Amino acid sequence: MNIVMRDGRVFRGTAVQIVKAMQDIAFGVEQFTLGEYIDWVVANAMKFEEVELKVTGATDEEKAASLVAEMLRTGLTTRI
Repeated sequence: MNIVMRDGRVFRGTAVQIVKAMQDIAFGVEQFTLGEYIDWVVANAMKFEEVELKVTGATDEEKAASLVAEMLRTGLTTRI
């Protein structure tokens, strides 16, 4: 999968690879687990973008897939 963020950054790979790449460039989240990072993204999307991301899943893989799908659904990113 290839997605482009609104700021022009492109991420490629599986949902987990994309979310991990997003985490790699985020500030202050180095110690977060993938699940904690996803929760952080959801909270910040609401706080700064006023966008509700309805992330579901029992595993990090399911949550990552849900996060990417929600970001696409809400227009925070687009598929290329």
